[in-house]
Amino acid sequence: MQAALVAAQPDAIVALDGSGDFTSVQEAISRAPMRTGRSDPRWVILVKPGIYRERIHVQRERGNILVRGEDAESTVIVFDLHANIPGPDGKIIGTFRTPTVWIDADGMIWEDITFANDAGRPGPRPDGPDVGQALALRVDGDRVVFRNCRFLGWQDTILTTRGRQYFADCYIEGNVDFIFGGGTACFERCHIHCLADGYITAASTPDGETHGFVFADCKITGADGVRTWLGRPWREFAKTVFIRTEMSAVVRPEGWHNWNKPGAERTTFYREFGNTGPGSALAERAKWALSLGTGEVARFTPAIVLGGADGWNPAGAPTVHFAGDSTMADKGDSGYPERGWGQMFREHVALGWRLVNHAANGRSTLSFRTEGRWDNLLAQLRAGDAVVIQFGHNDQKDNDPARYADAEKAFPENLRGFIDDVRTRGASAVLATPVVRRSWADDGTMIDTHGAYVAAVRNVAAVEKVPLLDLEAMTRRLETGLGPNGSKKLHMIFAPGENPRFPEGHTDNTHYVEFGARQVAGLAAAEMQRLGLPFTAAQDRTP
Repeated sequence: MQAALVAAQPDAIVALDGSGDFTSVQEAISRAPMRTGRSDPRWVILVKPGIYRERIHVQRERGNILVRGEDAESTVIVFDLHANIPGPDGKIIGTFRTPTVWIDADGMIWEDITFANDAGRPGPRPDGPDVGQALALRVDGDRVVFRNCRFLGWQDTILTTRGRQYFADCYIEGNVDFIFGGGTACFERCHIHCLADGYITAASTPDGETHGFVFADCKITGADGVRTWLGRPWREFAKTVFIRTEMSAVVRPEGWHNWNKPGAERTTFYREFGNTGPGSALAERAKWALSLGTGEVARFTPAIVLGGADGWNPAGAPTVHFAGDSTMADKGDSGYPERGWGQMFREHVALGWRLVNHAANGRSTLSFRTEGRWDNLLAQLRAGDAVVIQFGHNDQKDNDPARYADAEKAFPENLRGFIDDVRTRGASAVLATPVVRRSWADDGTMIDTHGAYVAAVRNVAAVEKVPLLDLEAMTRRLETGLGPNGSKKLHMIFAPGENPRFPEGHTDNTHYVEFGARQVAGLAAAEMQRLGLPFTAAQDRTP
């Protein structure tokens, strides 16, 4: 769908030099037809490069529009209102009347445009009122999308008051509360830059709303010497989540601020998962802001956060979903050395595909379904998606009725149930055998610890005619090639004093450190490429 939009011929062209249909973006929007139906064809406006110094308001009836620039750096919509400017009545206009672009319409798309408010850094001015809050963007509309856009301001750069918004591959800068409001918004692969000390977010999520702001696979940087908080609660039920975000040292160790409202510590929902960089360390984080558990992160994809009653999913790209146990799962604490191979697989995902890793520690084919994790995956599954399924380690625990599934009947039936569910939704399934445990016999050969479970996976894959990712065979060859001593470097095995998390040493022959997880991810990717699975990027090398 996105490619079709990019290729669409414009219905109107805006150019400052008069070579288009309009010289003003506002005029082009105001002259667009009022297509309010969800199935109506979208009106496309192309904006040629230039500095468009104007304010824009998109009324409710004109939402079915795509505004596309040729290049975000050189296609700029800018104005300079700020909160302390007097209005026609002599009273200051306040924050909410300052936006350069104000979108009240539903269903709008903006691409390759810069939204800017150049009122400047808040503070005194010799020739006018002190500069206050100054919005580059205010969004009151639902189902509004921004792709490859830039948002420039200082305090209060972006305000989302209600509805659902999706920001992909955008650049956002400011210093105080520069992403704020009560809307539900996903930010994917965005670059957030802090110009001065302050706070990135100030959510005002209404009580009862499931989600607020979700940042995934983003990057946080800042000017030299700047320190920032990830967020503070503008209202008491603020919800903000950062997932797999690269955080520079600009992020304060505490991470989150309570806005001097101790009661908000009990009502806010501030979470982190799988973040990296010097600003991601959790040791000194505010104790009332928690980490997501393995598997929980799958509840924070655009399909879930923005889906609503109408199933809106603006991310659009086909998705490969991972379902499995701890050996596959993402690990949220960057300071803890354990990694799942699925976590490392992201660097092997083909361009145009997304990976959502639902795998969680300690799960079996039984508990993954009974806990609702499989239903959560199915809620996000779309025709054309793929699901990689890897279980076995925990199904064999016959002393735990919540997880045990016998290899002869229940385990293969559970696998077939997964495959049937995937197929009925027009998606494709891939079965994976469990990775080997590092268990060596005295004669230097590896001990089989999975028994009939490996054969069960292979048999179901053959009967159901689904691709088989034989991780048991691949990891057995990997471990055997390294030998009893060399294979230790794959796993969570540390001598006393070798790792600060385990001062007395640690031996875990099942789970991987980053090196081991990368090796397994590389082997899996090479085999998936050989199988012709479309979600795997071409491999430059074999680990």
